[in-house]
Amino acid sequence: MTKNKVKLNDKVKNNKMKQDKYISDDAKEMRRFVIILFSVIIFVLAVYGVSRMFIDEEDNGYVRNTTAGVIDYDMVSVGTMLNRRLDEYYVAIYDEDNPKAIYYSTIISLYADNDDAIKVYYCNLGNYLNQAYKASEGEQTNPDATSISELALGELTLIKVEDGEIAEYLEGLDAIREEFGV
Repeated sequence: MTKNKVKLNDKVKNNKMKQDKYISDDAKEMRRFVIILFSVIIFVLAVYGVSRMFIDEEDNGYVRNTTAGVIDYDMVSVGTMLNRRLDEYYVAIYDEDNPKAIYYSTIISLYADNDDAIKVYYCNLGNYLNQAYKASEGEQTNPDATSISELALGELTLIKVEDGEIAEYLEGLDAIREEFGV
């Protein structure tokens, strides 16, 4: 009986060898390609499924919110305030965290609403990049500054820029209200 099994197995192997003999090399390559392709697809789907199990949109009840970045073209830093494209404009410099900042912003907005108003840029003195230009406690401001390196800014400063140079330097709310006519 074992002889029959051996002979039967030999016949199956011989038939398979005969079949392989008649299959072209292109067909063999195509079969290998399809097997590899399906293997890669199954692998990618398995990785995706496993990652979806561990990575969830909500982490412990916290939903991740993303906001689109916004560029504010009205904000400048002290270092770039003389580099605007306009020939004439104002730069209002104050700390946005100051309790009076909303009042300063209102005065500037009232002026900006006028039809003949000159463009006003804002500079946040509380910004890390601008803090080097802030006059420290007991230090005098420099209203005679003609360049950025000479600036020593107070709590509220308005600088008028003409042709990339400091044309006027105003400090304090009263001086700015008078300049703006508000």
